[in-house]
Parts: sequence; C-alpha cells; structure tokens
Amino acid sequence: MNEASLLAFSLSITGPIFMVVLLGLLLKRLGVIQTQFVQPASDLVFKVGLPAILFLSIYRADLDNFSMGLPLLVAIPITLMMFALSLPLARLFIVDKGDCGVFVQGAFRGNLAVIGLAFCSNAYGEAGLAAAAVPVAVLTILYNLLAVVALNPIESGDHQSPLRRIVMNTLKNPLLIGIALGFMMKFSGLPLPKLIEDTGNYFARMTLPLALLCIGASMNMKALKHSGVSTVAASILKLIVAPLLMVSMAIWLGVRGMELGILFFLVASPTAVASFIQVRAMGGNGEFAANIVVMSTLLGIVTVTAGLLVLKAFSLI
Repeated sequence: MNEASLLAFSLSITGPIFMVVLLGLLLKRLGVIQTQFVQPASDLVFKVGLPAILFLSIYRADLDNFSMGLPLLVAIPITLMMFALSLPLARLFIVDKGDCGVFVQGAFRGNLAVIGLAFCSNAYGEAGLAAAAVPVAVLTILYNLLAVVALNPIESGDHQSPLRRIVMNTLKNPLLIGIALGFMMKFSGLPLPKLIEDTGNYFARMTLPLALLCIGASMNMKALKHSGVSTVAASILKLIVAPLLMVSMAIWLGVRGMELGILFFLVASPTAVASFIQVRAMGGNGEFAANIVVMSTLLGIVTVTAGLLVLKAFSLI
C-alpha cells in the first residue's frame, strides 16, 4: 500500500467512529439532542444494548479456536504497569493531591465497551466482536478493581469497604452479566430461540451508534478551556504510552493479525465516560475527570488513526 492508501484504510475504520461522536456534539449544540435525552439513552446502552452485543458475541463465538489468550496475558500486566506508573506521575502533575486518583483512573481506564468494540466491529465485523468479548470482560473487572483502589481516598458516602465496593460493582455490572449469560448459553448447548436472537440483533444494531452519539452529546467543550497540563498528561499516558507499551510487548511475543489489531483498539481507546461517572458518584473532581474524557476523545482521532496506519504499514495487522 502507498501512503494515501494506508491513510484511507485507517480513516475508513476510525473515521466513522469519531464522526458519529462529533455528530453527537453538533446535534447537542443545535438542540436536536436534548440534555434530558442523554442520560436515559446512555442507561439504555449500558444496561441493555451493550450486554446484548456481548451476549450474542459470546454465544456465536468459536471458543474452541479462541486466540486472544496471549494478548490478554500482555494486557493485564501492562495495565497494572500503567496504573503503577501513573501514581508517581500524578503527584508530579497534580497540585491538589485529592485529584491524584482522578488522574490515575483517567490514565488507564479505556472506553472498551463502546469505542473499543466499535473499532473492532468496524475493522473485523462479527469475528472481531466475538474475539473482543472475553478481553473486554477481563479488563472491565480489572478496571473496576483499580478504579476503586485509585479513588479510595475520595469519600464515597456509601460507607462501604473498598473490597465490598469492588465485589458489588462487579456483580451488578450489566456488561459482565451479559457476558456471563452468553457463556452459560454457549456451554449449555441449547439453541437460542430465533425470536430472542432477532430481538437481540435489533438492540445490537442500534447500540453502538447511539452510544457514540451519547458520548459526543455529553462532551463539554467549555469546561475543556480550563484544563491544564495534568489533563494533557493523563491523555498522553492513555493514548500514546499505554498503546506503545502494550503493542510493543505483544509484537515481541509474536502476536499478529486480528489479535494484535483488537488489542490495539481496546488499549488505544480514549478514557471511558464511566470514569467521570464514578468520580462524580464518589464526590471527587468531576470537572477534571470530564476534561480527561473530552481531551482523550478528541486527541484519539489522531492517535488511533496514526497507530493503525503504522501497524498496517508494517503488515502487523
């Protein structure tokens, strides 16, 4: 491929995802999407749509030929390394030490279930969604655990111990419930009734576009004006440092093709909107968390496209 073809290929995967996000931002400004619409729509995506996608992906997956084991073995230690690395950097960039946990969470917690899955679907279709489902499940649990550890100094007001909060967040997470039900259905050997599968397909088809629109509509560009070096630093850690470490380790271990592409898409995805929601729920600096989400989403347009271009240029994916 020449440079123009490589760029066209990369933009064909990343472009539609970010265009829908930016469309959500534009429609919110034009008043087509109302503030009152965003929260219930986001709840529908998180509690019904995404679990339906993951349930169907697991049910349809060929688990006998599951090939994401090695990438997962890379993703887990590198995620822990990023968490450990961001702790001292938070103390370097953050003046208010109460915001250190917000910085740390923003630096490692990616938007796997929405933008990550959207990338995988756009690049590899049903096969990509099926292969990404297990890594999304494992990393979601790890992210929840590390988020509680990072934000533990913030008073949550619920008087729960950190361990109890981790357990409860995990058991009540709709994404993990959808994945668990998918595995149960898969291993039961029972056929999924066509009525249920068709209904799930309707939800699956509408979920990712709606989720991306909600992300765009939730972005507050005015608040971004007040962001500082700490916001940029957290975004760079999330978008550049983490993917570089993760992909370099995976390549060294021999991961190639779709498996490497999925790993890249998941780890290179911008900071998760859930990080802002959790910080706000625990009484932390919600504006700082929101700034990291917005900054990483905007910068991600460039970094994910550039990373994909490099991987394709060297025939690694």
